[in-house]
Amino acid sequence: MQGLVDFASQIGEALATLIPTFAYLASLWCFLFAAWGFWMQSQPGNPFEGRPWIPVLSLVLSGAFASFDKVLNMALATAGSGVTASISALSSYAPPSAPDASTLLGTTPSATLVNVVTLFQAFFQSFGAMVVFFALMSWRSVVSGQANRSQMGCVVQFVFGIMLINILAITNALIAMFV
Repeated sequence: MQGLVDFASQIGEALATLIPTFAYLASLWCFLFAAWGFWMQSQPGNPFEGRPWIPVLSLVLSGAFASFDKVLNMALATAGSGVTASISALSSYAPPSAPDASTLLGTTPSATLVNVVTLFQAFFQSFGAMVVFFALMSWRSVVSGQANRSQMGCVVQFVFGIMLINILAITNALIAMFV
């Protein structure tokens, strides 16, 4: 079990390292696209004819991606979570170690579920942040007409990403509700 927990924690740490990189690259790309879009709107062959909001949206999303941890913290606070996201403390995460079999199994099935979710919390939080990132990227492509999805699908993806980050609190609340 310890090997599986270590592997999941390493995947979570790798995702936690990639998220700021992707966010900053997306911020740079959105900013350059917005600058190009504003310049193209003054040209005779304007590709944004009838859709002048696309460069403005790219500029706003550039700021959102540049401060992605702040966006996550606001969404987590809205969800009522005590979890905070931080890019500066990226490498300070220490994954939990798996307890012995008697402690992992717990005395009740609900205690076992909480123990397992706690062990995989690093993976769930990093994967949830990645889901939120891709929800924002998908929303931008939907609004600009590059993807044939609904905007509500992007909202659902965003909400489920926030729920993945809060998986331990949600698990405890569900157990309290049904036990």
